[in-house]
Amino acid sequence: MDTTQPQPRADASRRQRVALVSLAGGSLIFLAKLAGWYLTGSSAVLSDALESTVNVVAATFAVFALRFAAQPADRDHPYGHGKIEFVSAAFEGGLISFAAVMILYTAGQQLIVGPELRRLDLGLLIAAGAGAANLLLGAYVLREGRQLGSATLVADGKHILSDVWTTAGVILGLLLVRLTGLVWLDPIAALAVGGLLAWTGVRLVRESVGALLDQEDPELLQRLVQAFNESPVQGLGGVHRLRAIRSGDVVHVDAHLFVPEHWSVRQAHEAVTELERQVKERSGLVGELALHLDPCHDRVCSGCDLPACGIRREGFRERLEVTLEDAVGPASRLPHHRLY
Repeated sequence: MDTTQPQPRADASRRQRVALVSLAGGSLIFLAKLAGWYLTGSSAVLSDALESTVNVVAATFAVFALRFAAQPADRDHPYGHGKIEFVSAAFEGGLISFAAVMILYTAGQQLIVGPELRRLDLGLLIAAGAGAANLLLGAYVLREGRQLGSATLVADGKHILSDVWTTAGVILGLLLVRLTGLVWLDPIAALAVGGLLAWTGVRLVRESVGALLDQEDPELLQRLVQAFNESPVQGLGGVHRLRAIRSGDVVHVDAHLFVPEHWSVRQAHEAVTELERQVKERSGLVGELALHLDPCHDRVCSGCDLPACGIRREGFRERLEVTLEDAVGPASRLPHHRLY
């Protein structure tokens, strides 16, 4: 049974590099939007700039979080430091929600007193350039975050891409003002932007808190079940009580499975070690597996392909794949001779 801690992640420096690119790019885009607001006086452009402020703060926190998460497990943190990434994602979601409140407040004030707009053509040009830059930056960060399995970078990438929609709303509002002359459309566009950001922030906080509370991840469990099904080892089967939690990009898995009751400890250990190696290889997950061994019984004989078994009570029929429902439940819920 493999209970060794995973090796330090070789791609930690790549995470840091992506976070620094996000920080630098977000800072430049924020300055451009701030200049656009100063030149135009548009509350919609100001709302876009406020949202970019969150990008900069969140990217700064992400740099710290990724550096902390890259530290190997120690005595005080036996499961590593990866969960700081979920804290970072929740923090970013909170900042997005705060920015949304500020945008709604500012837009509401502008709607009451009436906005004073100027140099709209320049404002449209700056907004379009910032939107294009955010699209490229967000796509890059999100792609890297998914490849690296980093919750922090995925959250940051989604946030940056949500900023693209914010900018699109600003551009639409400015275009309508430019075409119709109705200046009150500017704060209306800002209100729409604020509402969209509020939804994004709340959703991000909810997802991050769920991960911190080890909420079940069906996609991860299905990936593990598929890996077990693709890793047959003679004598082993009936995986059940499968559990998995994420700590950043590291996964900790524990499960129960049946082994022949007449096997020695050495035989069981060697077979389980081989199974763990195959499951890790096929799932592509970084982490550790802790497998608890249960002695077999007659319910699993027809699905066991172990030759020359002296205690077999029923002949081997076929090896059946375990389902997700079977794997996460107790042994009593396993259908007759259900093995992987």
